[in-house]
Amino acid sequence: MLRYTRDCGGDDRISETTRNHIRRIAFLQCVLEDSEAEYVKTGVTTLDERLEYQRLSNTQSRLMKKIGLFDAKPDGDDDDIPDPLEYARRGRRERIDHEEED
Repeated sequence: MLRYTRDCGGDDRISETTRNHIRRIAFLQCVLEDSEAEYVKTGVTTLDERLEYQRLSNTQSRLMKKIGLFDAKPDGDDDDIPDPLEYARRGRRERIDHEEED
């Protein structure tokens, strides 16, 4: 919660409504992480579990957008954070290059 609060301007600069949204966002993050951990342990999910995960994730994203957390920049340099699509492409190219070497 503290990191989200900081990203929103700090504890002394946010409204009670924003504080409530941050609490819900943090709770949803915990629930989603629990779901992810369970999947990592078992490797299995049901359709209902995936739908619930999607609903919770979408709700969390909507709340984050509502209070401006998607606009927040990380403390570090943005160049250190790869674009997800480029990261996936780079990983695929590296696997293909490695396979061609063999």
